[in-house]
Amino acid sequence: MKIVHTYINNMYIDPNDESKECFANKWGLVSLAKLGHEVTLICGNDSGSKTKKEYFWNGIKVIELPVLFGINNTSRLLKKNVKELREIDADIFHSHHYCSFIPELTVLVGKLRKIPTFVTFHNTLVEGNILTKFLGLIYLLVMQPFLQLYFKIFFISEYTKDKLFFNLIPRNKKVVIYNNMIEPKKIKIVKKEQSILFIGRLTHQKGVDIIIKALKIVKKDFLSIRLNIIGPGSKRYNKNLKKLVKKNNLKEHVNFLGEKFGKEKWKEFYSNQILIVPSRDEGFGNVVIEGMLCDVPVITSNKGALPEAGGGKSIIFNINKPEDLARKIINLLKNEELREKLSKEGKNYAQNFTKNTIGKRLIKEYENAIRKTS
Repeated sequence: MKIVHTYINNMYIDPNDESKECFANKWGLVSLAKLGHEVTLICGNDSGSKTKKEYFWNGIKVIELPVLFGINNTSRLLKKNVKELREIDADIFHSHHYCSFIPELTVLVGKLRKIPTFVTFHNTLVEGNILTKFLGLIYLLVMQPFLQLYFKIFFISEYTKDKLFFNLIPRNKKVVIYNNMIEPKKIKIVKKEQSILFIGRLTHQKGVDIIIKALKIVKKDFLSIRLNIIGPGSKRYNKNLKKLVKKNNLKEHVNFLGEKFGKEKWKEFYSNQILIVPSRDEGFGNVVIEGMLCDVPVITSNKGALPEAGGGKSIIFNINKPEDLARKIINLLKNEELREKLSKEGKNYAQNFTKNTIGKRLIKEYENAIRKTS
């Protein structure tokens, strides 16, 4: 089968490193290629190049086009994008949606060429600050006519699929297909005592401040408690978090470690005793599954798709009560047997997100579309 994916950029593929994890892994392109299908990604480049660039990466043909126009990195037009879509040999078109113009152009060309076209929503489009949420809602309202043109619309969680602003889409067009996860190699490393981990972007939505407030309570029972924070954030938000740390007398208990990738990131998962995912909203929560694959017991908030991501194998706290999070951290740190139980159950559950599961699900949907349109 010849499958063409479209996106605003190259999904953060590093042409010189096939081992690097990126959206092409998580969103199923690599899985489809491994299953023997011909996969092409037509995308924009981030280098500012004014010429077309082609290369192969993990069995995927990547066609990077110059950016003709872009309000920002998630809203752009690609030079000669329509020309590529009109000329490429394809059985299926599949676009990925982040408030860009690419999915709309893809489905229009798909309709003209009678090629079944799919789109995936990777978040609710109303995550982030007030302005981002407002623009996301406006965009979804404008997009409604286009949404009716897709053969099927994929969502990464039941939570996202059931959001109110997707209610105008016929239910038989909506399908949940979870992201693919790469299982990391086992790293033999000694667990840090009294250590808890946060990995993610440092934004208000991700709820790092909730962990800090809970930590003040946990410290009364565990004097050596450590919170290791990994991820990027704006200077302003980082400054606010550090003020909160100082205000609660936690400077010796909180480590801001910046961004970590690859083996260094996996080392942090393996070496900490607990992973906490305290988001105020989340379209799914890949980090939950990543933690479970690294044998780490996970505590999540009760918001967004996080309880769904945990699959009943995580501990859930009330996001409005930092003291509830504190109680659950304390209980888990005191109870080694519970930690081992959650680690084992979580690891078994997380296997459902590996081994080309996403590719097999996508192929099933593609084949059904081809049968119905041929």
